[in-house]
Amino acid sequence: MSKPRPIASLVPALTKDILGKKGLLFGKMLAEWRHIAGEEVAANTVPLDLKYAKKLDQKSQAVLHLAVRSAFALELSYQKSLLIERLNVFFGYPAVKDIKMLQQTNIMSNKKPPPVKNRPLTLPEERSLDEMLRPIQENDLQGALKNLGKAITSHKKT
Repeated sequence: MSKPRPIASLVPALTKDILGKKGLLFGKMLAEWRHIAGEEVAANTVPLDLKYAKKLDQKSQAVLHLAVRSAFALELSYQKSLLIERLNVFFGYPAVKDIKMLQQTNIMSNKKPPPVKNRPLTLPEERSLDEMLRPIQENDLQGALKNLGKAITSHKKT
């Protein structure tokens, strides 16, 4: 009878055929992508592949192929060197030499858009909202309208 084993010990054997020789690096990167890239970059990108030169040796560096939202591609191009640095710090050695950005709408359209950050309401905004909702007597309706009002007001740019 065998002892229970952690699932993590089975993953490399299961993904070996799918991810190939570079699978361990790529798999770790995928698992930690949000942490490596940051919230905004991770929300607008999907790592597709780590492509190495034909001659795979200890010193070879990879090119990361990255699907990017069209609207975010220009901004990411300015952050590319920082992202390469973060990736290499994560791997512990200069594993990535470049990033190739691919605008693939079929992949990015399936990804949820980044969450909108709400700013807190100011005291005058809170008072104004309370004043508008004062005539409504039903508590449930008043609460729902207040939440809606907060959401709309906090999305407005100042």
